[in-house]
Amino acid sequence: MKRLPFLFAGRAALQFVAFILLAAAMAVPAAAPATADATKYAEGIFWKVQRDGGPASHVLGTLHSTDPRLRDLPEQIRQPFMAARDVVFELPQDPQGQIRLQQAMALPQGRRLDDILGPELFGAVAEVAARYGFQPQMLRPLKPWALSTFLIFPQAEMARLAEGEKVLDDWLRSEALRRNKPVHGLESYAEQIAIFDDMTEAEQVAMVSELVADSGQLEATFNAMLNDYLKGQVGAIMAQLNDLEGVSDPAAARRFQQRLFFDRNVTMAARMEPFLQRGGAFVAIGAGHLPGEAGVLDLLERQGYRITRVY
Repeated sequence: MKRLPFLFAGRAALQFVAFILLAAAMAVPAAAPATADATKYAEGIFWKVQRDGGPASHVLGTLHSTDPRLRDLPEQIRQPFMAARDVVFELPQDPQGQIRLQQAMALPQGRRLDDILGPELFGAVAEVAARYGFQPQMLRPLKPWALSTFLIFPQAEMARLAEGEKVLDDWLRSEALRRNKPVHGLESYAEQIAIFDDMTEAEQVAMVSELVADSGQLEATFNAMLNDYLKGQVGAIMAQLNDLEGVSDPAAARRFQQRLFFDRNVTMAARMEPFLQRGGAFVAIGAGHLPGEAGVLDLLERQGYRITRVY
């Protein structure tokens, strides 16, 4: 489970054959301290946020899956969503941003993925990719990190994405737009692209190698994470995601976690503030933003907000 932070964290989406999912998560000015309380806000996915008796807003932690159970919102979540003045996601509605993301996935002219990965790893990638209907020639123009767009999904999940099923975040966005609610984003595509593009090539190759090695356990891992999420046990998932035992390059993995899970919460919490001050906001971000010391909820608490679990 520690190899799948993308689904539990933030999100950057784009049509790539069927769908592309990147990641986001938490942010602090520096690495979370080793003594940080990982159990803080570890139970629950939906929270009321309120300061000094002012108007309340709500924060939902999402999971990037098309499982239909996720769209069956409990009444405690549905009512605040229906009543929300503003609906806030990680990314704004930005078709040009999606185009830039697609462009960022491509290698420079004259470079090929099989040359970067080497014949053995590229062959292993091609074997896994064939299960999703991708031919080797479709992979060669891609940067190594772009392979995470399908290597993190079970085949059934990818099939639903290809058929146009929406992950929870996209479904919520479409519902908000259908109800003519103002929709906002906390980050830009450029910021999320940089998380991956700033990785060294060696780090990207190591990530691909880990994903391929774990591909046989992907369905079981995905389902276990989904079930934990449905039970609201986000802290248990994060504990497994943060377990780097068996990772080939722990130092590189920690650097990636820093970018993916820690370097962004301060920004997201700060950009959330105007909506929270106004009140009536419904914020939907990856559930990996929420738990633990130095998570978004903890950062908001430090800013004087009272955080109350709703669901």
